[in-house]
Amino acid sequence: MRQSAPVLALALLPLLLFGSTACQSAHEGAALAPAAAPAVPVDDGAPGGADEDAPAPAPGAVAGAAVKDARVGDPVRVRGQQVGRHLQAVLTAYVDPAVSVDATFAPAAGKRWVGAGMSFVNVGGATYGALGRMWAYDSAGQRYPAVKTGELTTGKPLVFDSLSVGQRAEGWVVFEIPENARIVRLQYQDANTQANSGEGFWTV
Repeated sequence: MRQSAPVLALALLPLLLFGSTACQSAHEGAALAPAAAPAVPVDDGAPGGADEDAPAPAPGAVAGAAVKDARVGDPVRVRGQQVGRHLQAVLTAYVDPAVSVDATFAPAAGKRWVGAGMSFVNVGGATYGALGRMWAYDSAGQRYPAVKTGELTTGKPLVFDSLSVGQRAEGWVVFEIPENARIVRLQYQDANTQANSGEGFWTV
């Protein structure tokens, strides 16, 4: 019996070592197991399901672009290539159709006029020369240049040769478009800007 105790201890030693190793392996395996993935919010169209404060993209705006189309009443800063050449342009009103005060003066057959009330202020450091170009874009992407007209029922046409620093010019710009065209966008482009950078656009 005196010899049985050491023998029993030797017999149990492999079992004790195996159990210790198994516990250690389980602990290390638990540390390496991936954490549970966080729940992903699902936009189901219900209120609060998406970012309700995120503004909707404006028509024609490029995804990720910082510049977006303005609206009626929004001031837009237009910069030319010449140093100090800056205009603040505002689309003050938009009418469809635009009508001449002279009943005998009308658009060509199959066409109609739309009018944009514009306000320009020279906010630069130098005299601003001749007015640039304006375009109206329809829903198909076709653009139409401004045309010369007489006085409209909504006001006089916009005309200026130059603006001194701080001077303002206001009036109406008219576009002649097909009867079935739907205008969605207006553009002012500085006469000395080779490639428009996204400034001077309004959604109508």
